[in-house]
Amino acid sequence: MTRRALRVAVASSVADLIAEQADQAAPKETGGLLLGWWEDTTVIVRHAVEVLDPEATSNTWTRHQDAAQAALDAALRDLGHSWLGYVGDWHSHPATLGASPVDELSLRHASGAYAQPLALLVHRADRRLDVHVAHRGRIRAARLELEATTTRVEGARTL
Repeated sequence: MTRRALRVAVASSVADLIAEQADQAAPKETGGLLLGWWEDTTVIVRHAVEVLDPEATSNTWTRHQDAAQAALDAALRDLGHSWLGYVGDWHSHPATLGASPVDELSLRHASGAYAQPLALLVHRADRRLDVHVAHRGRIRAARLELEATTTRVEGARTL
């Protein structure tokens, strides 16, 4: 049985924000959290939050758990939308490379703690977004769709 690809629907404003933060951090990597919700086989991404790594280099960015949790708590409080929650991570690569094996391993590991799939977006130097999804420790096929920013409510699951 073939599973269909999971869709990652990213608001165009999120893609723009990630590109801006990647440009500002270059030639170092930067990254952060993706906020949104799940809807059937779709990860809806409506916000991105940068989580600074003071030791970031041109080929490493580490999500420090304490800083990430503080950023998540502040964003959820400030945004005040009951459906928003953590749906994955993003980071930049100042080269034209997609996700590394270490990136995929981290995604697989993190996804084991969630009932729903987690997304990873990698912003590449050529301004492309590379998308990956893992569900319960396994990488799943995924497709990225950029959308105009709208609030979708039909069929969404609360987080």
